Order: sequence, then C-alpha cells, then structure tokens
Amino acid sequence: MNKESIKSCSINSLAAELARFRVTASRLHPTFQLHQMLSEVTDCRVVKENERRRVYCLQTSHGGYFLKLSSLTRMKDRVRHFFLRRRRWAEWRNLHRLRDAQIPAAKPLAKGTSKTQHPKAFFLLTEQVNGMHVRFDSIHDARRVGQYAMFLHSQGVYHADLNRKNIILTSEALPCLIDVQKVYVLPWIPRWLRVYNLGRILFSFCSLNDPYHWASEFIKGYHQDFSKRLMVSEVIDAARCHQRRRHRSRSKRCCKNSTQFQIVKNGGFRGYRRRDFTWGLQDLRAALKNGTVIKSNHVLAYQGVCLKHHRKKIFHQDRCLASWKMSQALDVRGVSVPRALGYYVEPGRCFFLAEYLADTVHLNDYLSAIEDAKAKRQALKKLAIWLKKCHDANVWQRDFKSSNILCRNSEFFMIDLDGVRLRRLSDRKKIVNLAQLNASVSNAITLKDRLRFYHYYSADQRGTRQQRREVFRNVWDISKAKNTKIYNLDLEKL
Repeated sequence: MNKESIKSCSINSLAAELARFRVTASRLHPTFQLHQMLSEVTDCRVVKENERRRVYCLQTSHGGYFLKLSSLTRMKDRVRHFFLRRRRWAEWRNLHRLRDAQIPAAKPLAKGTSKTQHPKAFFLLTEQVNGMHVRFDSIHDARRVGQYAMFLHSQGVYHADLNRKNIILTSEALPCLIDVQKVYVLPWIPRWLRVYNLGRILFSFCSLNDPYHWASEFIKGYHQDFSKRLMVSEVIDAARCHQRRRHRSRSKRCCKNSTQFQIVKNGGFRGYRRRDFTWGLQDLRAALKNGTVIKSNHVLAYQGVCLKHHRKKIFHQDRCLASWKMSQALDVRGVSVPRALGYYVEPGRCFFLAEYLADTVHLNDYLSAIEDAKAKRQALKKLAIWLKKCHDANVWQRDFKSSNILCRNSEFFMIDLDGVRLRRLSDRKKIVNLAQLNASVSNAITLKDRLRFYHYYSADQRGTRQQRREVFRNVWDISKAKNTKIYNLDLEKL
C-alpha cells in the first residue's frame, strides 16, 4: 500500500457518523457490538479515499479492522444501486458463503445502512487479515498461486478480480481472500472461463515482457489435481488480452469524470482537466500574453505549465486532443511523459497543457555533454532499454528524433505526442525509429557508441549475427538520407 495515501482521522468524528447508521451484526458473530469496538480503537487511518468510497483501518489492542464506507453521491451510482440492489451487499454475502465453504476469507463482522434518505450510504466491517501480499514476479510463489487457483476452481469459485492485492498470505503461508465483491459460485466452470480467469491472475502476478517461465510454474501448480490440461501459451494470450483491456480502460479515463479527471463545460469554453489543476479561460489568456516562447510560437511556458495551442481546421486532426489522450495512454503503459494537466477548446482554437520540465535538456545535448566513457555507456544502456520498452509496448513515435526526447537525472521523457501511435510494430518501423534517433545525435557519439547502443537494444532478441548486421546496415542507409547537420553530425567523420 502506498504510504503517502494513508492519513490519520478522528475516531470521534467517525463514531458520530456511524451513529446515524442502522447496524446489523454478522450471523457468524451475533454478539458483536460496533460501539464497543469503536470505543477500543487506538488508531484510526484512512487508507483509501475517493468520491465514492473511504476505507478505514482501525487498530485496537487485540487486533485490527477494515471498514469500507460507501456513499451514493453521484447520480449514476444511485441509478445503478436502484436497479442492481443485490450488488450492494454482494461482498457481504460472498464472505459468508466462502466462510461456510471453509475457504479462507476475511471475517465479516457487521454491516450498516444510513437512516437518512440522501445521500444514501452503507458500510461493511471486516476483521483485518495479518500477513503479506504475494511477491510480484516471484518464481518461488508461482506454483503456490497455481495450486490456490486450482483449489478455487475445484470448489466452483470464480473470482473475476483475483489479483495480488486481494490475496494475503497468512503467518501459516495460507492464502486468504480479502476483497470478494466480484466472486461467483458456479456449479461448474467451463474451460474457456478457467483460461480467462488464469490469464487475469497471470497478468496481476507476473510481468508480461517474458512471462513463460513464471507461467509454466504456475500451470504446473494448477495441474496438480486437474485432469483437463491447459496450455501455457493460451493462458499467456489471455493475460495479454487482460493487459490490453486494462490499458484501454485506463486510457479513456482522461475524457470522463473520474477520481483524477473532470469534464469542463462553460459555454463555448470546454475540455478536460485534472481535478487538482484549476486553470480557466483567464489563465489561458494570461499565458498567451505573458508566456515565454519555447518552440515556433505555438508552445509557451508560463508559471510551471507548458502550453501548446493550435488553430482548429476542418478535416484536420485536433493535435492538442491527440496529445492529451496519448499522454494518458503512454503513462498507463509506463512510458515517461510530462504530466498532462488539461485540454481546452474554444471556437477556432485548442490548447494542451502539461507540466513544464524546466530542468531538462534535449537528448542530443545530454549525450554530447558526457565526457566520461563509463558514464556515456551507462546513459546509452538506459536509453536502449527505454526505447526497447517503448517498442515492446507498441509505442511508435513517427518523428523519433533527439529533440523530441527530454532528459533529467538519467530519465527520458517523450514529447510531441500528437505524432505517437499505438499499434503493432513491424520490424521496418523499429528500424526507422532507430535510424531517426541515429541521425539526430552529434559526432560526440562515436561509431563504437552507436554499435554498443544497438547491442544493448537487441540483447534479448534471438537473431543471428548476420541478421543484426543487416539491421544496422539498414539503419545506416536511412540515416544517410536525412539532414544531420542541424545536430552537428557528419556521418563521414564517424
């Protein structure tokens, strides 16, 4: 859990708020008294909070508790709970059902519903499960996770959101479920559904850059008592399907009202922005008037914000909107970009606002300034790994030159995002990207440095020496056709 998101709260204010609730104790603990437990609390902290839910961690002298307090403040939440009444207490019923089936899960203690009509609120109180989460990418735990998935499926339990955060390993090394909102008990689980569920587990527990070793151990544990065999390749394909689905859903949040973003509507002035960003029309006017020009009059810097603006044209792409969407899509995929702050549009003009990284330099200036040979090798290795990560995520920057890469403390940030596309990359497009980068760094990067960079980039590829030479020859041929003088590069002198 992120420690920065944890904050203290007053137990007295929480007790006063819960006093307005109608409380029902679990049939597994009929003598439980909420007010008595609250009187024994020594530490009260909010571990998760958004506009829909707050999660409290309550500590007493004899143990801890988790309280999930949900509020139906949004209209769409009230409509959803009106038509899907049973989903409100789905986790409450699932916890009792799992406990009855002898499947380790958090102990339900009490539930409550507010007596007031608006806004409607309800809570669920469970006992804290002491232990630790399963380690990410741990080969040692892969077979154990597979055995636990087999146990759940053999009991007819389908957990649609089975991930690392929802499983706690107790002191006896036994897995225990702590979030069972999306648990379904089925009479039988078909093969395709088992593959889909195992792919969800694989996506959560293992990196998909090279998942075969972890997945093979995971499937060995799953096949311990199951007669119907599953192939490792189909589980990996299902995991990649979950990854693509997650990337799409997280990328689209920047154009919706969510905990991070909000839609702005004010007459002819509209757009999207982060909830912690407060710029409006007057701030844009001040930035256009007093901002410092960074690039060709359409990119300005003002008060720590980088402002990019374009005229809107019929039958042309909205370049600012493309940059806004792509910044979120790249951030979700782990590609570093300046933090996007907002997108605004008014009649005839659009704006893209991002964090202004004043302490960064362009890639060519950064590499050309390194004189120590060892430091230069380390910088080239980090750049090669970063580029390989971009290509593995199917990120294609159509104008991949050094002036579109910013550097700070050995970190690299991609800019000029309206030229970025997310699609399956062919070998030819990767070669073009390598050639664009090769032609936009100065003679301070020697031929040996460039060969070393490509060695780092292709370290995990299974190509022959002749194939690698052919790729580098193609990169060199494309580089010769480009204008390299603006980057102080003369290919003949390398």
